[in-house]
Amino acid sequence: MESYATVTEPLRGIFKQVPEDFLVQEIPKDLRRLENGKYIIIRAKLREWDTNRFIIFLARELHISHKRITYCGTKDKHAVTTQYFSINHDFDPSTISIADCEITDWFRSDRMLALGDLTGNRFTVNLHMPQEDLGFLGEVVDELHASGGFPNYFGLQRFGSVRTNTHKVGKLLLEGKDEEAAMEYIYDPEIDSEYYRKEFASTQDARAALKAFPMHLNFERTILGYMLEHGTLKGSLAAFPKNLGMMFVHAYQSYLFNRIVSMRIRYLGMNSGNDGDILYPVDGLFNSDSAREIGVNSMNRGILEASLKQNRLRPSAPLIGFDTVLTGGPQGEFEKDLLEEEGIKPSMFRLRSYPEFSSSGERRIVSCIPSNLTIKNDGVMEFSLGRGIYATSFIREILKNNMTW
Repeated sequence: MESYATVTEPLRGIFKQVPEDFLVQEIPKDLRRLENGKYIIIRAKLREWDTNRFIIFLARELHISHKRITYCGTKDKHAVTTQYFSINHDFDPSTISIADCEITDWFRSDRMLALGDLTGNRFTVNLHMPQEDLGFLGEVVDELHASGGFPNYFGLQRFGSVRTNTHKVGKLLLEGKDEEAAMEYIYDPEIDSEYYRKEFASTQDARAALKAFPMHLNFERTILGYMLEHGTLKGSLAAFPKNLGMMFVHAYQSYLFNRIVSMRIRYLGMNSGNDGDILYPVDGLFNSDSAREIGVNSMNRGILEASLKQNRLRPSAPLIGFDTVLTGGPQGEFEKDLLEEEGIKPSMFRLRSYPEFSSSGERRIVSCIPSNLTIKNDGVMEFSLGRGIYATSFIREILKNNMTW
């Protein structure tokens, strides 16, 4: 994330001092309530829970496989989130007893939830901004609207809630370096200082590591358990839930996307339609309609420009996968240059060792604007964003290099 849409001075603030500073409520698509439905839908208010870890704990609580639990979207761990989960199991939701989890509603339905079954998310964010900076907050928001929004970057949590190296694991998987990928997940010398991680990297003693690694590091312990049983790290990531394994590849796609968007902003601007661009219609929350793809050329560019300024269309950039067709024009040259620099080809996203983690790719709009934004006198902001759009990327535009966590 190298570029900003606005040129305002950075404002001061402390982001996520406590989880209650970042509240997230899912805005689900129509959920059909059915008295005799096969599945149970719960709405859970979670404090400092990583979505994948919560599902593992919920599955243990219910004595079922985690594969029988689905959800609409992953959320940041350092927050208080209200999320929906569907469970293919007959039980009494009032009996769920998990720390920092409150079940606020439940009902039956005739179908399981799927990733993306959201209209968007509603956020309440407290930046603990000093009084002298509060007066400038509205100016930043005004400039953001005038510039067409903020870059639709994937936020840092996409790359790991604590250890932001998930994209590194993904790249190693693409390169066929399976053992190195598993080791990267366990120990990255650039970010890890814990003695037990360093010790395992040095000794490769899985038995000793299982005694040393804290019990809450479920996924690291899964890898170590596999190595103890099979004598190798090769193939160990297959022991992960598929959705978690896919996150490695998705994180690397997100890393490439962020770099492509940064180059676009630097050299072409964010929202102007350029020859070769692929545009998508967007709704009020900036959810894009990928079924209505519009290519830009010299003949239609002038006509489309009005819709871009009216926030009815948005340019897109690729989340590169094995079916990706690179963008035309200079934008496509950025994409080619980046892939050459990374030593990656789109075909590599069809993984041989872990075919279940393969990704065909898609496209994502490059910018968006928060909807229904209100700023209270104490600087607390409330706003809505479409599915998959990161509030942290909006906050980054306000605080810029003063973004303190």
